[in-house]
Amino acid sequence: MARILLVDDHPLFRDGMGHLLNARRPAWSVHFAEGPTEARAVLARHCVDLVIIDVGLLEEDGFALLDRIARDYPGLRQMLISGRNDAAVRVRARACGARGFVAKTMSSEAILDAVDAVLAGGTAFDEVKARPAGERKLTSRQAEILELVAQGHGNKEIRHRLGIAERTVRAHLTELFVTLDAHSRTQALVRARELGMIE
Repeated sequence: MARILLVDDHPLFRDGMGHLLNARRPAWSVHFAEGPTEARAVLARHCVDLVIIDVGLLEEDGFALLDRIARDYPGLRQMLISGRNDAAVRVRARACGARGFVAKTMSSEAILDAVDAVLAGGTAFDEVKARPAGERKLTSRQAEILELVAQGHGNKEIRHRLGIAERTVRAHLTELFVTLDAHSRTQALVRARELGMIE
């Protein structure tokens, strides 16, 4: 029997997801929370196998809650869910340590398959296929950041050199990862060298 905690502040989706899980996985125990405060209270009272967190929470960003839970409950499996079926969000979810990502627009079968995969110890990201090499174009700013990453500079150094906010650096890196079909700086550099973007 799996024990699930769904954290989502949209009552319609929360109720719909609860109905789906109860109907299709009747042996599962499903808890609900509207936001981070309630989620932490549920985790303090109940043993949970998987936490499914909405990215767009009002009280606290879903990524921030995922990070907080990871610190407080090491090893607890977590997934992110979003109304956006966006490759950049998927890349960030993986980078933040989520075991899976699903979009609310996906079919109920696809969502259940993803949850089953994570509960079984796997991952579920349903990755958007990478663009062909010839279609991978960088903006001038992305090219600048890629070159600085290749030189070994961290986000703070890049921010100072280019005179932009650190969150802007992170946003450009996320887009770089999507463009290069990479999940880390090292992998991005390898792909960029393969494509002749850097030496």
